Amino acid sequence: MRSLRDLGIGLAAIRSVLHRERTVAETAAQWADALDAQIRTLQLQRAVLRAVAARGSAAEELPNMTELARLSARERRRIITDFVEDALDGVHAPAYRSGLLAAVPDLPDDPTPEQIGAWTELAALVREPELRAALRRLAEYSARTGPAAGEAPAAGETDPAGREQDAVRVAELMRLRGEEAVTAGLAPDSPAAEPLVAELVAAWLPTQAGIADPPAEDGPQARGRLLEQLETAAEPAVERYWQLLCTVTGRPAPPRWDTAGTWTAAALRAHPRPYELDRSAFDGTDPDRVMHAYVQVTRDVGALVAAVRPEDLGLPTPCAGWSVRQLLDHMVWENLMATSIAEDAPRGDHAADHLGDDHRAAFADSVRAALAAFTGSGMLHRTYGPYEAPGAMIVQQVVVELLAHGWDLARATGAPTGLAPEVAEETLAAARRIYGAAPRTEGSSFARERPAPPGAGAVDRLAAYLGRDPV
Repeated sequence: MRSLRDLGIGLAAIRSVLHRERTVAETAAQWADALDAQIRTLQLQRAVLRAVAARGSAAEELPNMTELARLSARERRRIITDFVEDALDGVHAPAYRSGLLAAVPDLPDDPTPEQIGAWTELAALVREPELRAALRRLAEYSARTGPAAGEAPAAGETDPAGREQDAVRVAELMRLRGEEAVTAGLAPDSPAAEPLVAELVAAWLPTQAGIADPPAEDGPQARGRLLEQLETAAEPAVERYWQLLCTVTGRPAPPRWDTAGTWTAAALRAHPRPYELDRSAFDGTDPDRVMHAYVQVTRDVGALVAAVRPEDLGLPTPCAGWSVRQLLDHMVWENLMATSIAEDAPRGDHAADHLGDDHRAAFADSVRAALAAFTGSGMLHRTYGPYEAPGAMIVQQVVVELLAHGWDLARATGAPTGLAPEVAEETLAAARRIYGAAPRTEGSSFARERPAPPGAGAVDRLAAYLGRDPV
């Protein structure tokens, strides 16, 4: 019986074996079950402690975290069920509702600290009014646009399960294409974005079969409806909800949609109706002239930047309500982004601070880096992106941007606007060629063209062409 004692079995249980009241096998099974329960408890305690250490939780959070971790699967399901039922009360969206109720936070017996932390955050998130309102908006949209309950597919249509699979496939295509466009530095309102928008709309149209008044072809109705879908789905609280659920259950988290979704929505706003891409915008770009123009423009704009005093950084500018500091940050970003494209490592930190404490050095450094990348990478003689835009044209876009924003800076600080006179006319001609077919709509980089006064210089006319008021 020493072996049973060494395994941790109590004296009372050993006596029951000696008295032949229980067999060794029955006793071993009973104690193994008890050990399983103790192990699960210890594993849970360890996970909670690790989560507390990782999150830096305060003492007052400990009881709540421990209580939430100890809930049974039934109790966890009840929290989610009550939340969904309350958020969707009165909304007839059975498919959407069942999808939410099918996803329950099943913690494993041996949860990781990340899973405990995610479950704690999820339990707090479902009490937030913002998440409830967001889920309700999505459910109302589903009820408004989805097929009627019990409606059979028409001839030639896929069944609901097939439609769902198609929708997942199209969503993944949109995510990939949007991320590729961002990586390639393709502006959503660029003429080169139109074929990509047309491709996405063509892939999306079949998924609309079976809904009320489905769009039959690519056009304003189809693009408007797809934009509405994307804008409706852009709910950060809901995205966080699904990420936490996946972490709790150990399933792969869904791909993030923010980058691709933002780009695709902006492209749909800028291209509300189909039009044929004029590839002549890609032609006639002389790499040597482009480099010459870049040098001339950055020389004069750099002098403007160098003259900006710290007290000028808060001044308003003619550009999109930006201050001088925001304008300078964007100009530095233009150089950095073009440099990263040349180096085949496109940046994704558009919202970061690229100016730091020394705006003069930041701009000068970005110009030096761009010049080195343009000449050292062969960018001026390569093509980029799914529509093979010439690298020289990408640099020419930077020239247009810097000259236009140089005009903004000159107007903001009271400096003369006659910048880079050697290349201003050809830069204006390049802007007309590159952006001539681009719609001037909400979401575009430029407002509608404004009239330039008689005798206006090339840079003033460039500003007017890109939507500024040169008067």
